[in-house]
Amino acid sequence: MARAAAFVSVLAAAWAVSPASATPSLIVDARTGEVISAEDATRPWNPASTTKMMTAYVALKAVQQGRIGWETPIPVSRLAAAQRPSKLGVRPGTEITLENAMRVMLVKSANDLAVVIGEGVGGSLPNFVNLMNAEAARLGMHESHFMTPHGWHQPGQRTSARDLAILARALFNEFPEHRDLWSTGAVQVGNRIMKNTNGLIGRYPGAEGMKTGFVCASGFNLVGLASRGGRTLIAVVLGAGSGAERSIKTAQLLDQGFGSWSSGGQTLASLPSSGYDSAPDMRNDICRGRRGVALSDDVDSDGPLTIAQENMRNTDNYNPVMEGIRGSGPQGRGIGSVASRGASGRVTLGPRAEFVPVQITLGRTAGSATAPIAANASGARPTPTMIARGKPEPTAIAARGKAKPAA
Repeated sequence: MARAAAFVSVLAAAWAVSPASATPSLIVDARTGEVISAEDATRPWNPASTTKMMTAYVALKAVQQGRIGWETPIPVSRLAAAQRPSKLGVRPGTEITLENAMRVMLVKSANDLAVVIGEGVGGSLPNFVNLMNAEAARLGMHESHFMTPHGWHQPGQRTSARDLAILARALFNEFPEHRDLWSTGAVQVGNRIMKNTNGLIGRYPGAEGMKTGFVCASGFNLVGLASRGGRTLIAVVLGAGSGAERSIKTAQLLDQGFGSWSSGGQTLASLPSSGYDSAPDMRNDICRGRRGVALSDDVDSDGPLTIAQENMRNTDNYNPVMEGIRGSGPQGRGIGSVASRGASGRVTLGPRAEFVPVQITLGRTAGSATAPIAANASGARPTPTMIARGKPEPTAIAARGKAKPAA
């Protein structure tokens, strides 16, 4: 009987930490670092395109140190142009300034521009990735190890909800002059208008960023930043089952945080280790047999986002204060009612506000002539050319291969 009880305990423990049931999340005050709530916050996880937050951080540090400038033109290498979607589709030899590359990378989650930035700042991808990991170690991101500047899945690449919150705090507090990078609703390059992959932007009052991420191995990740009533909070949700689910769960976390004032002094540094040293692979749970689910990080309609009630965040101290989320069931009508508890209820995050896109140009700008030289620039640089409008270039199509989920 003792053996049977022990076996049941082992099974129960295995079930409790299975990838399907793991949904790491965290809410933290961006200024004080006080943790309001945390669930599996130190469990290693595949970062996907939340990696681009570290790419941006390393680039901003380089600007701060004068090693590269906002208007530095960076040449696009063949390696950068050959990256998998999601991407802008710039041609090899094109130049783009660091500022424009950063803005499109963070709004569109463009993998090619992440490599452009990496090579322009670090000179080569291996050198840039070393810089990423050095900064992660300096910031105390103990669960993080980066292998690319964009987050396309590679075994061994990992982060955690806690580490992403540390990184988000560093970006928010160290670079206040660049906060508009995270909250840009849309960018326009030529005739193409690309809207922010972050579903909170334009939907959640006070939303200011920061970054989404998706590959099959990670599920749908979101680091959300929002300000209200003099407070700024960071919410992290990892491993959600869809883009709508990650947006709504993050909004619920933010509501919970704005409705709470203390967690007993718990900080990001005091969160206990999970005991895991590798990230789970969510492919079977997220991508296998998921017909009708948009398996991409850069697809978001302007309409409402809705999830079933059973996918709602379940927390005893939940305190809704936001008007933009409402339950659509019989108990969910009226301002401020976030979640319907009825059997047929659904949770809805309202439609997006209209965006005036930021105009992005390829090539040099007025200040490029006096800006520092990109680390990967050598010799005479080619005349800038505009991105192809309409169908992608044949070389870009060949590099893509079969359509796959975006990082």
